[in-house]
This record gives sequence, C-alpha cells and structure tokens, in this order.
Amino acid sequence: MNTAIDTWARQNTAGYRILLLEDDEQLAALITRFLSERHCDVTYAANGSEFMKAIHHRHYDLIIADVVLPDASGFQLLEQFRTQISCPLIFLSALSSVNDQVSGLKLGASDYLVKPVDPELLWAKIEANLRGTRNTAPSTSDITFGPLSVDLVSRDARVNGVPLLLTTNEFDLLQIFAEQPARLLSREYLFRRVIGREFDGLDRVIDMRVSRLRKKLDAIPGGVAIQSIRGRGYSLNTTSRGNR
Repeated sequence: MNTAIDTWARQNTAGYRILLLEDDEQLAALITRFLSERHCDVTYAANGSEFMKAIHHRHYDLIIADVVLPDASGFQLLEQFRTQISCPLIFLSALSSVNDQVSGLKLGASDYLVKPVDPELLWAKIEANLRGTRNTAPSTSDITFGPLSVDLVSRDARVNGVPLLLTTNEFDLLQIFAEQPARLLSREYLFRRVIGREFDGLDRVIDMRVSRLRKKLDAIPGGVAIQSIRGRGYSLNTTSRGNR
C-alpha cells in the first residue's frame, strides 16, 4: 500500500461517504474493499432504482457512477437528479470514446475515468475532487424525531438533551433509522446501507449492531427505542408508543 495513503488512513477514522453505482458485483466488491481500507463509508447501488433511493436517504461526499446500467443510463440519472446532487460525481465506465467522456463532463460530472482503472488513480481523483470540501456542511445537517436529535455535521446524537456515546458504526446506523422514523427497515436494506453489499441471509452483523445501539437508547427513559419485528426487520419509534 502507498505510504501516503497509509498515513491518511491512520489519521482519518471517519473518511469520506461515497455512493458507488456499479452493476458489476465483482468490481463493486473490489472498489468497496479498496475504499473501505481507506476508512471510507461506501454505500453500494447496483442499478438506477437503488441509486434513486440512496440519494434521497443520505448525504454523500462523492458519487462514483457507471454509465451503462441494467435499468438506466448514468448520464440520464445525472441529468434527472442534477439539482439533488450537491457533491462531485465521477463517471467510471467502459465507454471510452471522446464523445462519451465529453458528454459526461458536459452533464456536470467532475471527472470521467475509463475502465479498467488503476485503484491508485481512482483514489487520487477522489482526493483531488474532495480536497478542502469536508468542512462544507450538508444542506440538511440536523434530524429530529421526538426527543431524538441528530447533528450530521458534528456527528452528535442526543435523547432528551442527554448525549449518546456512540461508535462510528452506531452513529451511522442511528442516522439510517432517524432518516426514516417509524418505518420498518428490513435486514437486507440495513445490510446494504451499512455494509455496502447484498445480504447473504447468514451474516448477523446487523443484528449485533442493532442490539448494541438499542441498549444505549434504552438507557435513557422517555426517549426512543428500536422495535424488532421477527423475520421482517426493525423500526425506530418513540417509547411513548410502548414499542421496544
């Protein structure tokens, strides 16, 4: 591993929030692992439908998008959601013609890389596009649900004014619940949002993380609680509803 990148990874525990739109699962897994090793928080979308859901549910520092997708065109998605995308977008595509690259850049992409791309070059492009942007606050920096308040900029969460001492993973999980309060979220959905790949039906990492987060929420009376629905998933509710 490059020494400079090694140093960066040790010094930055949170990293960048990156949305990866790529229908090649093997390539997506490699990119996700590469970025995760650099402490990036990667959300994976395999098609246009998942991409549309992802950009509505979270703020990202950068988007990496393929152009040719099974249900959409990366160009069309950028054009359709241009007003909702406030972060840099890098196209990563096998389409290598000058016309394709020019089209992507004219639509508003920050960069255009042709597959196959060296991972170190991809990382250099990411850093070049994000240099100096981490202090810029997202347009919506606070989430409130009953007695729960979540500050996405300072990554501070409180219930009835009482600070929650959360790990990075716990805060990210709480944010997902807080963005969609009282809504049933399946294990498959949570796994894809948190881990960045499809749920295999066996991995219990989501259940363990939910359990740890639930204990910290339960420690504050009159607040919020995570309700589990056997075989279906979890939802965040105020405790006044009696849900546990």
